[in-house]
Amino acid sequence: MTAVPPAGLPGGPSAGDLAAYVDAAKRLLAHGGYERTGNIAATRDWGFAHITAYLEAHASEGRRPDARPSIHVAGTKGKGSVATLAEAILHAAGAHTLLMTSPDLHSARERIAIDGAPIDYARFAAVATQLLDDPSAEGWSYFELLTVMGWLAGAEANCDWNVVEVGLGGRLDTTNAMASKTAAVITPIDLEHMEILGDTIAKIAAEKAGIITGPVPVVAAPMRESALDVIRARCAEMGATLHEVATECALRVQSRGLEGQTLHLRTPLRTYRALRTPLLGQHQAENIATAVRATEEAWRAQTGEDLPEAAVTQGIEHARMPGRAEVIRQRPVTIVDGLHTPLAAKRFREALDALPIPKRRVWVIGILGGRAIAPILEPLIGEGDDVIVAPPPSERAVDVSEIVRAARDLGALPQRATSIAAALDRATEQAGDRGAVIVCGSLYAVAAAREHLLAITSDHALGIR
Repeated sequence: MTAVPPAGLPGGPSAGDLAAYVDAAKRLLAHGGYERTGNIAATRDWGFAHITAYLEAHASEGRRPDARPSIHVAGTKGKGSVATLAEAILHAAGAHTLLMTSPDLHSARERIAIDGAPIDYARFAAVATQLLDDPSAEGWSYFELLTVMGWLAGAEANCDWNVVEVGLGGRLDTTNAMASKTAAVITPIDLEHMEILGDTIAKIAAEKAGIITGPVPVVAAPMRESALDVIRARCAEMGATLHEVATECALRVQSRGLEGQTLHLRTPLRTYRALRTPLLGQHQAENIATAVRATEEAWRAQTGEDLPEAAVTQGIEHARMPGRAEVIRQRPVTIVDGLHTPLAAKRFREALDALPIPKRRVWVIGILGGRAIAPILEPLIGEGDDVIVAPPPSERAVDVSEIVRAARDLGALPQRATSIAAALDRATEQAGDRGAVIVCGSLYAVAAAREHLLAITSDHALGIR
């Protein structure tokens, strides 16, 4: 996302559109829910029967607003990347797309993208107001409202494909209310939200596999066998055809650097040579393989034809994932990653180790509460590492003292800062032009870093949140 021109200037929203957006966004946030508060009690009555009823009641000419060819993506690690990559490929193939992802980095508009671009301020405000003023939506959570807004906006824009990322879990997630699915995708599964989803990989996998609701193609990314066993059983139960990327595809990274990587991918359909992507890390190469298989299967299921090779090449090259192993500055080299699980931390460290990054590194870390701090830090930092800990701009930010203690236990040299911006300024000075600054933890921390260094006008700057 680029900086937003101030209201009234060329390229920017009008003052009226911006005011309407701010008002709508604040009304949405007032609805709360687990995403906003982190309150476990908000998840006890989860379900989507009321969402289904709303979508049925708002069908036009017998067609619900969510009833489009759709790819549904669940998982712990990489689901946002896979969804974004799949949408980019579909759009490059000529599809008119709706992409729904969460959470956002800088603006709630990012959650609803039409043909790869966030919905504009005026349209966001109009759709939000339509839903907020409907008595049947009273009492819905923030996430429920944004999800249904996405489907309404996509229908209004006459999108012919939907790509939808699950919010949390899958089986009871609001996104699982969608009318039908052309393909389902499960990305790698790790221990997360255990107080909600379960305390074992198998239990969490069962929640994620709950998006498999019929006899559709299901693509499973490379992941541990204990999770795959659950997915295989669910596919058998629902009559779905499982495509395991680890067994169906051959993937080789040809070259990698700070500007991106080039890879060769062989699928059952064809061999894609010299795919170029700005996304960094072996985990993103695996996400690409997963997204390609998902779009191949979905495209064939919907059209009866093979996905055009050029769509894959162009989509992969143009897809961007801000805040995920992203280089946002060269001097000092500054990389940000919104990791939030031990698996994500491990994969990010693997990506760093494969890149030509200066040895002089300063870490900036901010994490939300409810996370297992030590398992996240262990793959990242070690003896003698310089670490600056700061709170992300969220009410759910964990006490920095907990991160300081965990970092010290690992032999690092932790410092405290009052904000991510202050931590970045100090880290920049300590690293020097020839060093590196690594910002990781919550997406809130990553967003704050991007806003500080890239002059991005965020919802925070507009007085929202």
